[in-house]
Amino acid sequence: METNSPYKMSVSLNVVTHLGLNLYSNIPAVLSEAVANAWDAEASKVTVDIDKAAGAVVVHDDGSGMDLGDINDKYLTVGYRRRDDTGTLTPNLGRPVMGRKGIGKLSLFSIARTVEIYTVKDNHKHAFRMSLDDIKAAITDEAGSDSPYRPSPLDTTDIDFAHGTKIVLRDLKKNLNQAEFALKKRLARRFSVIGPEFGFELEVNGQPVSVSDRAYFHKLQYIWLYGDESYTERVRSLAINAEQVEIRPSVTEKGGKVFGWIGTVHSSDQLREQGENLNKVVVLARGRLAHEDILENISDSSFYRQYVIGEFNADFLDSDTEEDITTSSRQRLDEDDPRFIDLREFFEGEMGNVKKAWGDWRDTKGVQVAAENTAIDEWFKSLGLESQKRARKLFGTINSLAIDDPGKKKELFAHSVMAFESLRYKDNLQALEEMTRPALEGFISVFNTVDEIESALYHRIVNQRLEVIEKMQAETDADSKEKILQELLFQHLWLLDPSWERATDAHLEERIGKTFDDVALTDEEKKSRIDIRYKRLSGAHVIIELKRYSVVTDTYTLARQVRKYRDALRRALKDRGEANPHIEIVCIVGKSLSDWAQEDGRAESAQTLGPINARVMTYDELLDNARGLYSEYLRGREGLDRVRKVIESLEP
Repeated sequence: METNSPYKMSVSLNVVTHLGLNLYSNIPAVLSEAVANAWDAEASKVTVDIDKAAGAVVVHDDGSGMDLGDINDKYLTVGYRRRDDTGTLTPNLGRPVMGRKGIGKLSLFSIARTVEIYTVKDNHKHAFRMSLDDIKAAITDEAGSDSPYRPSPLDTTDIDFAHGTKIVLRDLKKNLNQAEFALKKRLARRFSVIGPEFGFELEVNGQPVSVSDRAYFHKLQYIWLYGDESYTERVRSLAINAEQVEIRPSVTEKGGKVFGWIGTVHSSDQLREQGENLNKVVVLARGRLAHEDILENISDSSFYRQYVIGEFNADFLDSDTEEDITTSSRQRLDEDDPRFIDLREFFEGEMGNVKKAWGDWRDTKGVQVAAENTAIDEWFKSLGLESQKRARKLFGTINSLAIDDPGKKKELFAHSVMAFESLRYKDNLQALEEMTRPALEGFISVFNTVDEIESALYHRIVNQRLEVIEKMQAETDADSKEKILQELLFQHLWLLDPSWERATDAHLEERIGKTFDDVALTDEEKKSRIDIRYKRLSGAHVIIELKRYSVVTDTYTLARQVRKYRDALRRALKDRGEANPHIEIVCIVGKSLSDWAQEDGRAESAQTLGPINARVMTYDELLDNARGLYSEYLRGREGLDRVRKVIESLEP
């Protein structure tokens, strides 16, 4: 290294503010850093105590503690790289070291203005206090020069433990009322090395934390397992209500070893908790959370996805011989790193298997649930093999609907039998003609029911929807202005998805700055104008970006535009208290994107848009899909006219 150079690089303490002091925004994430430090200090036990009366949080471990040299050269050195200095494993227990960047300790100031450290090593006691206000005062101004920050020494007389470290957080910025209730659960979800089998125990307010405190294993209906037999058996024992279990390969294409699980639940509502969305698959490395949700890194937004939860452990992402891929947020990984891409591609392939198996298992389960009604069971058994296949699919679809009231679902199964028989009606005309008069009268009387009227009413709805489709087609053919298409689509959002859920919050031509006028946004974010935005019952936010039918654009231009909308909306929603908003983007264009003309252009386009959870479809594809779905229904209904004609005759 050049020592006589006239140039020098200095790092202002201002950098500390951005990389550490504002690192996290929630208590569990901050305390995770203290727990990780205790693991690296070879602690066998860590306790977290919340003292609401004193407004303090105390984290105490029985690890190796620190002497004066450790305090100054390691703990108080921002950016200290432990793995480079003392190795990648702890000296006595051989634990894989979790810490890497040397900035996690600063996260304590994300929730507290005052931090006190009490520590003992080799009978040497030390204690000091750090103040956020004093640290900020030491930060370099534009004209000044850096000066070291010196914490205030504290009396060590009352230290009553032989070794280890106690951290006391005071002058808290966060409310402790909710923290105590959820802390055990949140900490359990952020680590995979808690428990006697790892020699590392964690307590919150005197209560031991275990893997069962994650409080979601009992919700799993189907589960796919990865890893060795001992791991998969342990997860099996926790997923006590799992109806189907499949062991899957656990090595990525590049040879990375994975252990973990992907699960689905009975109802998507089971994945919504106060303050947290469980509809995600977390990634852990070296026993701690590394990436909040890899599910959002794949482009498939099919219906099954809202039932998915999971956990992947991939230690190859945190290799000691390769660059650190953890981003400055400490809760995400560099998504362009080859190791992450390898994991993402493995996960995407596995999700394809989950999608298929989930559909098959739900169909089978649907038949079982429907058969709980003896009459339906007898009806199903009376069908021929081909009809049974169709009925099985129908029952599976009903069982997949977001209807969690068992009574309502059973009622829907019963109604579906009548609808099914209606669709079979035309194929049985000859048998109907051969019936005797008494039998014929009995058969016809079946159709004098509310079910048939209900079926005929749906027929009417389908006809109305086909009229809307043709109107939309006419507008696109005429190259109508974007505004006309926008309003038409906004009024008929079912065009986007046959499995449409009614929106709970829909906006047309929305300016982010106006809707979220109480949120701190940049000027550019405030100007973001979204064509259509709505929120599904599942909680997902959907952005619709429309282009005029004649406009030709490309993937990268579109990606830049919608990424800006997504980022603005995400920031606004988080500021409103939605911790991890799920945002989907649908871009509807008239002409194929210009880069689709290249070889594999459309596939590459999908890969580009996947990480921001965006997809592109043309107006023609949108209309053809909707037209095909409803026309197929009408073709199956052509022979059932009596009730439909009666209803239509009542119209003016």
